[in-house]
Amino acid sequence: MLHFPDINTVGFPLGPITIHWYGLLEIISFVIATVWLIRRGKMSHWNWRKEQVVDLEFYVAVGAILGGRVGYIIWYNLPYYLSEPLKMLYIWDGGMSFHGGLLGVVLACWAFAKSHQDHSFLPTLDFIAPAVPIGLGLGRLANFINDQLFGRVSHLPWAMVFPAGGPQPRQPSQIYEFLLEGVLLFLILAIYSRKPRPAGSIGGMFVLFYGIFRFVAEFARQPDIQLGFVFGPFTMGQVLSVPMIILGPVIIWWAYKGGFAESPPATKPATSSKTVSEH
Repeated sequence: MLHFPDINTVGFPLGPITIHWYGLLEIISFVIATVWLIRRGKMSHWNWRKEQVVDLEFYVAVGAILGGRVGYIIWYNLPYYLSEPLKMLYIWDGGMSFHGGLLGVVLACWAFAKSHQDHSFLPTLDFIAPAVPIGLGLGRLANFINDQLFGRVSHLPWAMVFPAGGPQPRQPSQIYEFLLEGVLLFLILAIYSRKPRPAGSIGGMFVLFYGIFRFVAEFARQPDIQLGFVFGPFTMGQVLSVPMIILGPVIIWWAYKGGFAESPPATKPATSSKTVSEH
């Protein structure tokens, strides 16, 4: 049995402002994802300019925040927010849903493609998808530091006593999700997207594997206290992941069948004369 490390949730003070690790890690993930996408955007089968990547990241950030908040309100705590409607705006108090954030990102990519004729909708989704696990992974580390979203009671050797979880040891499910939804999902998508793929297939891979990883990890995670189990032994996170597990293979199959009207990402050379290689 392990004990939760004594971690100060405050990263550092910045004048009158207190920077918490959760917000700091989210900012770091945004910077890392942007830098990585700018580098990959120079590859000939992507051909994204730096300013386009930065613009897309802005769209995606807004879509993820709005979608994540709306999704949490609807799926996880609707009665409470109907009784306290002003609290819907209190994002700083927590309460975000990945599945809602995903829908927000999809809409953001659609809006971006409508306003940028250089890149159409599906290739835009394919381009951003491999970078999403960076934010997911660091977000799960932030959950661990914040002593939240811990796992179910367990007596495994690496089970941990969380201060907010009572005296019994629990599974460190945040670390499981960091490894699955962050590290492993990033490696799968980064490797798969190194070569040109049919439009929609990379997004389909993201949908499939995130759905699988989230569904598995939820067996170790403590259900949300206001919901508990929502469908037999399954949590809301698992219920929302099942459509992803079903839809992902369909998207991939349809992409390879050429069923999507859009063409794969442009293959013309990037504007830079330098050759970009990945290591």
